Amino acid sequence: MAWCGHFPTLNGFGKWFAVLLILGLILGCGRNRPQESEDDHLRVAVTIPPQKWIVEKIGGRRIMCHVLVPAQNDPHTFMGTDSDGAKLARCRVFFTIGLPIENAPWCQAILRSRNIMVVALEEKENHDGGDEEGNHEHSHDEALPGHHHATAEEEHGHEHGLHTWLSPRRLIQHAEKVAEALSQIDPSNAALYQENLARTRAELQELDRELSTQLEPLRGETFFVFHPAWECFAEDYGLFQQAVEVQGKDPSDREMTDLQRKARQSKLRVILVQPQFSSQAAKAIAEVTGLQVISVNPLAEDIPGELRRVADVLISAYRETIGEKDPQSNSSGQP
Repeated sequence: MAWCGHFPTLNGFGKWFAVLLILGLILGCGRNRPQESEDDHLRVAVTIPPQKWIVEKIGGRRIMCHVLVPAQNDPHTFMGTDSDGAKLARCRVFFTIGLPIENAPWCQAILRSRNIMVVALEEKENHDGGDEEGNHEHSHDEALPGHHHATAEEEHGHEHGLHTWLSPRRLIQHAEKVAEALSQIDPSNAALYQENLARTRAELQELDRELSTQLEPLRGETFFVFHPAWECFAEDYGLFQQAVEVQGKDPSDREMTDLQRKARQSKLRVILVQPQFSSQAAKAIAEVTGLQVISVNPLAEDIPGELRRVADVLISAYRETIGEKDPQSNSSGQP
């Protein structure tokens, strides 16, 4: 459905009167739409596709989920579209993950004007000694602070807790927060959400056991990536990621030489790249060192399937290097 007015590009979004104008357009158009009660779905928004997977596992058919950042886009720089603004304005809750689009002026203005609940799934830096609790009913200023990873120039992969959706253990925490928020908004279906949570928790625990068994022979090894997105995955299974990209930039000549040296010594003869970023530097290293370039997608909606695929890639690379058909003494049985 086309919505009234045109959302200006965010590069020109420097003046607050523009924000107010857009709000007026969104609110005006909203008067002509059916109310949420006339729709049989609870409308929710998420930032990236993996969140959609976890939210739909908990909400099932009760929810309708809108994703702000499509899987093929760089989530650190994507700024949103006209359609994103219109759809977000109709949502009851927004599950954040700690990416810059969540702090964009148009996004925050919509959240405030529509009184949309904001639930932070990301791990927040804690500076006051308390734990990360009670974030389901923050004011918008509390729920959407100036994130320390808010710019593309920062070294995304070295900020602990940014790519939490790539960890089955942290996904369980996400699922618990989603179930709590949906139960609060829609208490008549709280039992359904809790049942779905129990099933999802069991599924993710099984995935974690599977990956732990499969990757045990690789414990302590280093794998190469272009964009440093796999820090939580590596932490879970005793691995280390070595990123080619440094603070959003390709490596210098000196850094490239060092990376090539490390790559020649690695037992994992692959470099993981992803479709959201150019990977020329990774390909250059691969050409010199004989590493294989493998494309994986940390923004895939089927995140359990992608985690299994990454594990398969790493274990296959290990087998080829050490010359064993099956280095595992306790195989998970997965292909």
